[in-house]
Amino acid sequence: MTNTVVAHMKTCYKTNKVTVWMKDDGNLGVKIVSDCPHVRDYASKLTEISVNDVVSFAGSKVVDPDIRASLSVPCLTPIAVFEAAWLELGMLSKNLVNNVGENSVSFHPDIDLDQL
Repeated sequence: MTNTVVAHMKTCYKTNKVTVWMKDDGNLGVKIVSDCPHVRDYASKLTEISVNDVVSFAGSKVVDPDIRASLSVPCLTPIAVFEAAWLELGMLSKNLVNNVGENSVSFHPDIDLDQL
């Protein structure tokens, strides 16, 4: 089985599709397809992860500074890797994600905190 999550980076007009699957050795395969050269560089360095890589930020290859060096800080692709891996591992409910459809980040630069 595979699980795919798409990160739509509207601020840079890029789309990043992350697919994760369980391998026979217990690790997770990772395939990232993107129209962004920076994400493609990240994808070339992140083709396999372990379960430990997706249960904690500390020590995770997903957010390792050397692996994600080409990405901008706000790039959502590493989060998409975590989400796809959690789906593959059953740590995130498929019923829930089918019901909600997406997580999102919205921008409100001209609104004060008390107006949200």
